[in-house]
Amino acid sequence: MLFFFCTIILYLSCTSATRNQCVDYDGAVVSAVSDKVMVHGEGPFWDSENNILYFVDIAQHRVYKWVENKLDYVQLDEDVSFVIPVAKKKHTFAIGLGRQLASLQWYTDNINGSIPVKVQHLTKLATVDNDKPGNRWNDAKADPKGQLWAGTMGFEDAAGNIPTGQGTLYKLNDIKSNQFPKCTQNVKPVLPRVSVSNGMAWSKDGSKMYYIDSPTKQIDLFDYDSKTDSINNRRPFYNFSTDFIPGVPDGMTIDENDNIWIANYGGAQVLHVSGVSGKLLGKLPIKAKYVSSVTFGGNNLDKLYVTTLSRGVSLEQFKEYPMSGKVLEVSGLGVKGLPNRWVQNKCFQ
Repeated sequence: MLFFFCTIILYLSCTSATRNQCVDYDGAVVSAVSDKVMVHGEGPFWDSENNILYFVDIAQHRVYKWVENKLDYVQLDEDVSFVIPVAKKKHTFAIGLGRQLASLQWYTDNINGSIPVKVQHLTKLATVDNDKPGNRWNDAKADPKGQLWAGTMGFEDAAGNIPTGQGTLYKLNDIKSNQFPKCTQNVKPVLPRVSVSNGMAWSKDGSKMYYIDSPTKQIDLFDYDSKTDSINNRRPFYNFSTDFIPGVPDGMTIDENDNIWIANYGGAQVLHVSGVSGKLLGKLPIKAKYVSSVTFGGNNLDKLYVTTLSRGVSLEQFKEYPMSGKVLEVSGLGVKGLPNRWVQNKCFQ
């Protein structure tokens, strides 16, 4: 598919309380990477080695790749919540499929953007939350060592209601063997009783981990111990109520200045928050009601990629939010991100 021609010039807005610290992004440009409309776009991952953007459409059970302005996808048979390339395993990805952690091998010899590519090999490695069959995986990230952290959420009904405390944040510990039974035993719960486990980010020096459980409407901060690959000392870092932010926090990424960028689900914007002080630096408006996640990418990691939803947006609301469901590229921000990390784990083949 050809690069979508429509662009929008945006102006960052700040509250009066934060205007003195506001970063000026006048002239930032937002473009849709394709005219394809996602039902539930999520999980953008920029592959810096190959200049490829990966993301998923949870509701349509698809893993997408966008390369050289062309869009391609592989069709799966249930909700797919995240996709992360596996280091030293060409064409291999860690994916969250329903409640299952799986390995996907995806070969794309003919990328023409219109024909679904058949799954070459899908291996289901482990199932979590066995006592909660309505749960599913949600967001996931690889930590500074490449270990996979992934969280679940409770069943979401047609009205968008999600039970509280039914999810868990897990970590997949690495092992010396690639025997699958051992892999399943190494998916360990880290934080139980979360509701919608969501965005994660690590500071540049790896000493801090930012974490989102969406219904709390706040970003929490942990100390991260690189020797034990563990988190501790949880405390609130930024709360949406501080600046009267609507909606909830969703996916998150971090830039080279250790500032975090937060997808504001239900708020039609991306928030930019100081990773040191927890102060709001600015609000980047997005013409999509439900902004789900963000990541930095591009050749110089100076573009922000944003996933959004069309689900739940009425025809009348589309007039106000015409980019709902689009995957967006924001250029001209004047800031660079940190590279996304690949999963380093022998479980994935």
